[in-house]
Amino acid sequence: WFLGKVSPEELLKHTLKAHLGISLEESKGLNYYYALPNKLFDYIQARVPVLVSDLPEMASIVNHYRIGKVTNTSDPRQLAAIFEEMLTDLSQRRLWLQNLEKASAELCWENEEHKLMALYSKAIENS
Repeated sequence: WFLGKVSPEELLKHTLKAHLGISLEESKGLNYYYALPNKLFDYIQARVPVLVSDLPEMASIVNHYRIGKVTNTSDPRQLAAIFEEMLTDLSQRRLWLQNLEKASAELCWENEEHKLMALYSKAIENS
């Protein structure tokens, strides 16, 4: 389904119902190459297996936590085959769902907040 623009609250409701999260970004410069889109973390928090582009930061998270697949294709037929496999391989899906529990516990604002506050404190001390 393509819903158009929806509020963050409405988007969360839909994300929680999803079977697959997709973040296929093109490498159109360093900003994209090193991107970590918010939607990747939304999928993780919703415990939705993901398919991401083979870009370093996204691929690193998906491969480290083993929460989905990484692809370098943009071919519609190949993507359709990957979607189908990801949706129908039940043993792999169970593994991804187990791994998403760990990823969601580690990759959350509550953990990142401490790192950010430490960085701010260090910057203030050095100014």
